[in-house]
Amino acid sequence: MTEQMVWKCEQWLGGKVKEQTVFRSEEQAREFARKLAGMSPDLVFKIEPMPIHHVWN
Repeated sequence: MTEQMVWKCEQWLGGKVKEQTVFRSEEQAREFARKLAGMSPDLVFKIEPMPIHHVWN
């Protein structure tokens, strides 16, 4: 059985998580981060894959 993955995009501002968004593909997560890049010079993005069961039970 293959495990389904989703991609989590976290927005960090001032060393704290500001917002977390979940996407079905890495490309969707990266496109989201590209659109928000430049809105704030201190906004940092962390994109990582995670098993879908960590999001929904």
